[in-house]
Amino acid sequence: MSKERVFTVTEINSYIKHIIENDILLSHIHVKGEISNFKLHGSGHLYFTLKDADSRIKCVMFRGNMGKLKFRPEDGMAVVVRGYFSIYERDGQYQFYAEDMAPEGTGSLYKAYEQLKKKLSDAGWFDAGRKKKIPYLPQTVGVVTSPTGAAVRDIISIIQRRCPCVDILLYPVLVQGENAEQDIARAIRFFNEKQNADVLIVGRGGGSIEELWAFNEEAVAQAIYESRIPVVSAVGHETDFTIADFVADLRAATPSAAAELVVPDRHTLESRISQYRQILNASMNQLLQDRRARVEKISKDNVFRHLERKILNLNQTLDTLDKYLHFHINGILKEKKSGLEKNMEKLEILNPESALSRGFAYIKDSTGSRLITSIAQLDRGEKAVLVLKDGHALVSIEEIHRSQP
Repeated sequence: MSKERVFTVTEINSYIKHIIENDILLSHIHVKGEISNFKLHGSGHLYFTLKDADSRIKCVMFRGNMGKLKFRPEDGMAVVVRGYFSIYERDGQYQFYAEDMAPEGTGSLYKAYEQLKKKLSDAGWFDAGRKKKIPYLPQTVGVVTSPTGAAVRDIISIIQRRCPCVDILLYPVLVQGENAEQDIARAIRFFNEKQNADVLIVGRGGGSIEELWAFNEEAVAQAIYESRIPVVSAVGHETDFTIADFVADLRAATPSAAAELVVPDRHTLESRISQYRQILNASMNQLLQDRRARVEKISKDNVFRHLERKILNLNQTLDTLDKYLHFHINGILKEKKSGLEKNMEKLEILNPESALSRGFAYIKDSTGSRLITSIAQLDRGEKAVLVLKDGHALVSIEEIHRSQP
């Protein structure tokens, strides 16, 4: 027996892997089939089987490629997958490594659009009951769009022409390409944080579904849904519908139409104000005439006249009572004055000073602190003070004579 080289299992699998990976057909190929055994692993990698009526292929799509898909694959979905074949050396099993995927018979963007539309519709984001009213005459309009192009020029031009008193705040954003949806969502949130606009116009000019795709992203839809400021979507042309259109509080067919919807025409506004002024003046004049006629009617009514007579009678009674009150008050005052005069006379008679002026005198003890009112308070030889009208004198008691009872 000739001596031949013996290979390990690993070497064989590596060799076969090398052959498959370097095959021109198998290294870059599109395969169509139906997805089954779909499993999205916690690592973010996607594992599934691609099958047709007679055969199956094990497939894997790594997280980096999975994150680029615009739709979510599902079991039973017919797809076209681009990628390459290789060997998973550990199991010795060949499998297809998917790099991109699209629903068969329709574009992946359209499929993603339909999936997100259904998801948000089921969640109630499109419900008419949650949509906010657009203010009739906003003071400030916020505009979220590209700073270049016809859309922004049309919006600014129409608003300034229709209502020059309205301020415009432009937040320039990317409207297509990588991260455009994050840029748009960030602008909407900025206006809500600052609360510096009464209504927002969010949009861009027309284009293909790829060019409009930023307005079909969930990030933009969520920012519009959460906005406390009313949002008018203005994406593309009249026939273009995006997810943003369904979530927005009002959809405008074009950016120009959005500008016309958010501000009234100045001349129309002036005309309406003039009409309201005429209506108000006419209403006020009619109201005054009605009130004047009512007052005149009431003034001629017998009830009113009776009330007037009653008021006059009460006024007359009040005047009589006022005179009576004054008469009695004067009588009381005279009576009190007479009594006061009599009391003054009595006080004058009782006043010691008055008695002194008539020749009377009174005696105090020698210290002048005690009034002598009885002969029993005096002794012979004692000193006393005699008080007269114009002075006093020190006297000596020589004799004491008591009155007989």
